[in-house]
Amino acid sequence: MRKRATLFFLAWVLTLCVPAAWAAEKLEFGVGVRSGFSAIKKQETFHIHELIAYHTLPWDWRWDGGWVLDTFWEIHFGLLSAAGEDRVLLSTGPMVTLQTPWKRLSLMAAVRPAFLEDHLFGKENLGGEIQFTEEIGITVALTRYLSIGYRFQHLSNANLYENNPGLDFHIVEVRCLLP
Repeated sequence: MRKRATLFFLAWVLTLCVPAAWAAEKLEFGVGVRSGFSAIKKQETFHIHELIAYHTLPWDWRWDGGWVLDTFWEIHFGLLSAAGEDRVLLSTGPMVTLQTPWKRLSLMAAVRPAFLEDHLFGKENLGGEIQFTEEIGITVALTRYLSIGYRFQHLSNANLYENNPGLDFHIVEVRCLLP
């Protein structure tokens, strides 16, 4: 298990370096916090808390009328909690946003591989350490640098293991673009 965790950690570190080099011409960084709870009752009630770091990628598309599709790279460090137990959850991957013409409202989608420190929470078995997150959401920009958002997130191991119950979360987040 330690060998697999070490390999996953090294792959995760590499994802921090490579996308940053791609986005050099328009690189913007931001940070955020997220917190949420399981949407569907399982044997255990789950909570998720994450710190986020993100940066822009060089690909964006603009249409007449003001619509903008933008790309980002995100890194999440979090805790997944249930049955009185906390587990580290690390994930990294791309995100796309579709900004509406009125600029304050954006829709988003993301898919990220994730590493879960341990997959056992009381009576709930999430199958294994390698997981995947998919999410959709909406963000409201309060200022150029501050936004709040809602995400619906699914976490599962994509049938890599025999047991794959999957978890769904309602998540609220606050993001800050660094000047």
